Amino acid sequence: MNWTFSIPAILIFVLLFCFSLSSFYFFFRTILGLRKLEDKNFRLEVFPEEPTEAEVELFFSPLERTVRWLPTIASLSMLLGLLGTVIGINSAFGSMEAQGKVSLEVLAGGIKDALNTTIVGLLVAIPSLYFHRFTENKIRYISELMVKDFSTKGP
Repeated sequence: MNWTFSIPAILIFVLLFCFSLSSFYFFFRTILGLRKLEDKNFRLEVFPEEPTEAEVELFFSPLERTVRWLPTIASLSMLLGLLGTVIGINSAFGSMEAQGKVSLEVLAGGIKDALNTTIVGLLVAIPSLYFHRFTENKIRYISELMVKDFSTKGP
């Protein structure tokens, strides 16, 4: 298999690699923060009395700000994959025009870049969307645990 790519495709791969690292960073940073909050003793230490809605919202806002980056990364990754597709198809047609003939050899390089950038864009976007949904549900679960902490605690 020929592993050579055009310069625009390589730049898109580098950007997508950076996005994938960012996605994993935001996900693991959020998960580490949420793991502490699953401990009932830690929650009761942070909130010895029942918190107001504003206090709970303020408490979760740093985590939610971090989680909101995940769908942004997913969207940008899909768009970069699409950009790679367009650039690859454009270069394939440019090669055909330059050589003045249509052949599989002329089309292959551009089509390969188009398909590979699309694949990599989706490989970054899909886990990012999964991480986003997972962490949103985890935040919701922990906020429900906080409500249970005080509903079963009694006066």
